[in-house]
Amino acid sequence: MQLQEIDKNKELFPGDEIELHFHAMGPHWIVATQIAAIEFAINRNESHFQILSWRLPDKNRVIFKVRILASNPVIVTAAVIAGAIVAVGFIAFLTLDKVYQIVESPAGKIGAIGMGSLGIAVAAAVIYGIIAKGK
Repeated sequence: MQLQEIDKNKELFPGDEIELHFHAMGPHWIVATQIAAIEFAINRNESHFQILSWRLPDKNRVIFKVRILASNPVIVTAAVIAGAIVAVGFIAFLTLDKVYQIVESPAGKIGAIGMGSLGIAVAAAVIYGIIAKGK
């Protein structure tokens, strides 16, 4: 998995995953409480995207990992998602800093292909064992 910085107005499509990095202002515990409320509200009411996870790497930073579910009839961008997140927020002040698209690294693709080949080899060995046992 790699993070590639993208423009907040780039159109996103179903299956895309992004990370939204926000600056947060307010006491840490209030920010954490607000984020939990944001996650609940978005995942309950939003049909175009879903918050997969969030983290607070330090006191003034919040990172949301989001998956796009649908882009029709609304064009979904990071700016639209960030606007929805900020609109739900009510205690701490959040401002969008950076947006990253999560892309699969070439090494990850090679690993997936290798696991596919390994799976075929295991299936072939099992089938061969069943056939040989039957004789």
